[in-house]
Amino acid sequence: MTMNKQAGHDLATTAGLTAQENNIGLGLFYVAYILFEVPSNLIMARVNPAFWIARIMITWSIVTGCMAAISAPWHFYLLRVLLGIFEAGFWPALYTTLWYKPNEISSRIGVTYLAGPVSGAFGGLISAAVQLIDTKGNLYGWQWLFVISGTLSIIFGIATIWVLPSRPETSKRFLVEEELLLIRQRLATTEDEITPSNDGHSHQQQEGARHPTERKSVFSSADLGEVRRQIADYKVWLFCVLYFTPVMAATSLGYFVPRIVQEIGSYTSIQVSLMSIPPYVFGGLMVYVLTRCSDRFQDRGWFIIGCSTASFVGFAILSFAKPLGARYFGLMVVAGGTYPTVPLSMAWTANYKKGNSVAVASATGIVSSVANFGALICTFALYSGWTADAPRYVGSNMINGAAMLLAAASALILKFRLGKLNRQMEEEEDVADGSGKRKYLL
Repeated sequence: MTMNKQAGHDLATTAGLTAQENNIGLGLFYVAYILFEVPSNLIMARVNPAFWIARIMITWSIVTGCMAAISAPWHFYLLRVLLGIFEAGFWPALYTTLWYKPNEISSRIGVTYLAGPVSGAFGGLISAAVQLIDTKGNLYGWQWLFVISGTLSIIFGIATIWVLPSRPETSKRFLVEEELLLIRQRLATTEDEITPSNDGHSHQQQEGARHPTERKSVFSSADLGEVRRQIADYKVWLFCVLYFTPVMAATSLGYFVPRIVQEIGSYTSIQVSLMSIPPYVFGGLMVYVLTRCSDRFQDRGWFIIGCSTASFVGFAILSFAKPLGARYFGLMVVAGGTYPTVPLSMAWTANYKKGNSVAVASATGIVSSVANFGALICTFALYSGWTADAPRYVGSNMINGAAMLLAAASALILKFRLGKLNRQMEEEEDVADGSGKRKYLL
């Protein structure tokens, strides 16, 4: 929204968007995403997940490219709704559970989530470069950005069809039968999916790990019943609170870092783009390091609590420090604390569900849908949606900071509650002479 603003060639000016219309368009994306997240996850659980992920990438890339044609507010609204519909279900939580052990998921989701801060960093560089070709080819800089982004994403989406494997039991194009069996046996050490039989072969035990030809239809009564069971589980709602808060803060960073930087001092649009890069880089580095450490030490709760607390401290520094350098440092701390909390929270949610893929799809879909209400709050009520809060945005910053403390409290409750359930399982194992149940990752 700030590209070539001095020349009057930014999106808002050329398309005639007011600040309120911009916020409505941003928010409509999340309305559509919330409505379609659970259905999209259920479909992924029943079809080839690689094809479904590729479909998501290709369709959202087409919509992204079409955004270069925005010339009126209703164009913006329509394309944002379509973007939310087509992007729903893209979170890799379900897919990672198909291939990795519970204590390996955090780092894998973390690597995927790195696309957010990395795209923010490269987006700043690309934005600065694209502003230099403003009006070339009769296109404004922001139009060039959408065209380039959409084209590249379509190429990667098409490549995903051939590159991304589907499931361990069906990916024979990439792996031989012995390798597929080894993967299933490896996962069985924690999921009790496969046990050796008298004939020397391994057989799947867990419901939902059935052969693809026996797969149920999408939106069957059993699937919808699983969704209802997840909705009735109070722990799922604790995970909703846990994930809701960092999503709200991370969305604030994703959308408003350029605006925050612009209000810290007097900078040109190109300087704002360049100064927006370091927070994203630092946030991405923390995602990579902390998600790997979380898997290494097999702990989720304490890492989330630490990151959430650091994020709160960063928001406080950003809000109340007077020197420009100190405020910019606070923004760096916010990024370093907020970004890792998102993949850590989603990984913990996926770890928590021990059932079949539909259970994981339902729980992660519900948590993701509810969490995106945080993004709605951010776009409508904070920063540009709260004009009286400018230029320091103290109120917006501290609402996000308080939300991160709420995430820390939710993580603490979940850690102690799941720890209690683990102790109960240990007592049951002693009585049953060892039942082999997988413990909750804390």
